[in-house]
Amino acid sequence: MRIQYLFVYGSLKPGEKAHHYFDQIQGIWCDAYCFGNWIDDIDIGYPIISLDTNGEKIEGKLFHSNQLQNIIKEIDQYEGEEYKRVITKIHLNNGSSVKAFIYEKKR
Repeated sequence: MRIQYLFVYGSLKPGEKAHHYFDQIQGIWCDAYCFGNWIDDIDIGYPIISLDTNGEKIEGKLFHSNQLQNIIKEIDQYEGEEYKRVITKIHLNNGSSVKAFIYEKKR
């Protein structure tokens, strides 16, 4: 299965410092959310999500592109060792859902 969606909630969102990775490809952004828990990681200075279907609603942005594979390895490197890329269910505000990549805290 080739995933064409990436859910972002921090520095990769439009207008944030690492959004430039998405300038290399075409795609569509929309509001979306997942469920999880925020973990304050003082080692890296940013909060990290731990996915949990019973957790709180985490709002972010969903990027859809059939070219996502062209940049995903670069984003993996940017996210570094504290994060792992996984596939999870992401909810759209229109009531639908998709399977998307997300970066969460390594356990």
